[in-house]
Amino acid sequence: MNRQRLIGPLIHFLVGSVLVLAAYGLSDLARGYLHPKSLFDVFGAFTIIYLPHGVLVLLAWFYGWMSVPIVYPASLLAVYLLRGAAVFEPSLMALTLIKVALAPLTFDLFRLAGIDARGSGMGLNWRVLFLIGLVQSGLSNQARFWLGCCGDLTSDQLLLAYAGSVIGDMIGLLVVMVAAMLFFRALRQG
Repeated sequence: MNRQRLIGPLIHFLVGSVLVLAAYGLSDLARGYLHPKSLFDVFGAFTIIYLPHGVLVLLAWFYGWMSVPIVYPASLLAVYLLRGAAVFEPSLMALTLIKVALAPLTFDLFRLAGIDARGSGMGLNWRVLFLIGLVQSGLSNQARFWLGCCGDLTSDQLLLAYAGSVIGDMIGLLVVMVAAMLFFRALRQG
């Protein structure tokens, strides 16, 4: 019986980790092929379709605070695989943890404000999820710039980099939400 109790959470951990790793990999691939140079000139370094944000928001909606131990190690592994060990600094690890923890925290803040997107018997409300994703993106990108991850930027450059990051997060969330909707629709019909 103990073995059965372990298999369920292990499967959830593995599936969530695979989704996070795939999101990072696909975003990196999209950045190489779909990112016009003119956008780099305007916004600086950012990803136009940042899928990890979408996966993070959906996993936080589904698992709540249990998404943190799923997403955090998978995110660190993805960064290691894509960027190498040289980028692992305490600020990166702290920023990753802050971004991962802000997703379920944002759901809790909305619940305290009277908008419970995770309540029992609640169906998925895409508009509320998109709004929560927007707030979470704004908070996590603010933390990113507070930690100085982007170097020394003028106020204009900082504002453009912030806007570009939020735009990339929201496009990533939209893509993940549409993909999830199509996936679950196919499951219902199949």
